[in-house]
Amino acid sequence: MKGIGLALVLALGLITGCAVSPYRPAEKYLEKKEYNQAIRTYLKLLDPHMRDGKYLVFYDREGFTGIGAVYWHMQRFETSMKILNTVIEKDPYYGKAILYLGMAYEGLGNEAEAIRTYRKYSQLPEDDLFRQVLAGRLDWLVKIKIAREIEAALKQEAQLDPSLFPEKSVAVLSFLSLSENRDWEPLQKGLAEMIITDLAQVEDLTVVERLKVDQLMSELRMSSAGLADETNSVRFSKLAGTRNLVKGSYLVMNDMKMTLDAGVFQAENPAQPTNFNFDGNMARLFQMEKELVLSIINYFGIQLSPQERERLLKVPTENIDAFMNYCKGLDALDRDDFKAATRFFQQALSIDSRFDLARDRLVVPEIWEVTHSQNLYRMSYEVAQWIKVSPRGKAQVAYKPPADMVSTYNRLQAMGRGQNAGFLPGTESRKSFDEAKLNGIELLPELLGEPPGPWQR
Repeated sequence: MKGIGLALVLALGLITGCAVSPYRPAEKYLEKKEYNQAIRTYLKLLDPHMRDGKYLVFYDREGFTGIGAVYWHMQRFETSMKILNTVIEKDPYYGKAILYLGMAYEGLGNEAEAIRTYRKYSQLPEDDLFRQVLAGRLDWLVKIKIAREIEAALKQEAQLDPSLFPEKSVAVLSFLSLSENRDWEPLQKGLAEMIITDLAQVEDLTVVERLKVDQLMSELRMSSAGLADETNSVRFSKLAGTRNLVKGSYLVMNDMKMTLDAGVFQAENPAQPTNFNFDGNMARLFQMEKELVLSIINYFGIQLSPQERERLLKVPTENIDAFMNYCKGLDALDRDDFKAATRFFQQALSIDSRFDLARDRLVVPEIWEVTHSQNLYRMSYEVAQWIKVSPRGKAQVAYKPPADMVSTYNRLQAMGRGQNAGFLPGTESRKSFDEAKLNGIELLPELLGEPPGPWQR
């Protein structure tokens, strides 16, 4: 995992988006692994000066993130986190700092906090180059986390105590298609995903991720029908860490009428579920899904505030074709078919440009692949090829290094040359630490621990 993080940080540290960076001299020291000199250079470029008897430096998010990245390379993750958190406090939607912070958590082995950090990707502007990288990294890390949880649960199965699970916990199984027309089969995962997404917004409810449900079903070689057996139901719920299950089916007829049936049942008593039934035209699919979600929430006796109810009832799309493409994209992602997934999510957005769930999943296939890989060389190369854009965010022809470029250092040097990096003067918009309500230059050496101030020769 450390190798993956290092590769991605190395690649992205050199190609920060497009505009020419004034911190290129510091980045060159980083390329050569001269970490102390890199930090000194960053500090010099942050313009140390005196004011009111205090040493001050200008606050600049790129510069401070660069310093945090250097400490990441030095495996001083705690120091890196302190610096990056300083950046994110002032610039909470700066993708580069979020990426490095997530990598710092990974370096410390704090997988859960890394996942929480990467989940911020959906809040980033669409033109932030790191949005897609964060989304891909999150997908990979969640899959790894789920696989480990399942492996651990299987090893400790005899010691698992369901009475310790939250009473208001639930896993939603993929829905069963009863339609003769197989074109409607993608709804099986899509419906479950939409219900899980809605239920996850309810604070008083613990919801198992769909990927964990599907992977566990595959590991146990079980089907939804098999969970009608009490023994299978108890075992599955114990391994999934939940006390309640939701499973259902749907039938789409030739005249586009639809029935949706679902039941909530306690794992230890699968024979007596609480059932809900809805029917109407396919145009009512999203309304029926919301009605089912509200029924599940009522089953648990949870009261929603008006604000929670309004947020939960928001429909991501009203277009069936867009949603079907989204469902196909989910299935492709589960199979690690990144090209097909991207194609389906693009089609969904071309039909409904306001379909945010599809937009959040839309990642260039090369980035899906590189963020799901443990190969440092491939990651460095692929990210460098993709993140090659103009200052306005329009894609340019990617730089292709020669085939014999085998060393990481040579690749990094080539990526740097491809950026035409140099200083680009502009209006001074930085703020000093004093203006940023921090303690000035004295804070930075204390935070970093080393090296000495850049004014010391």
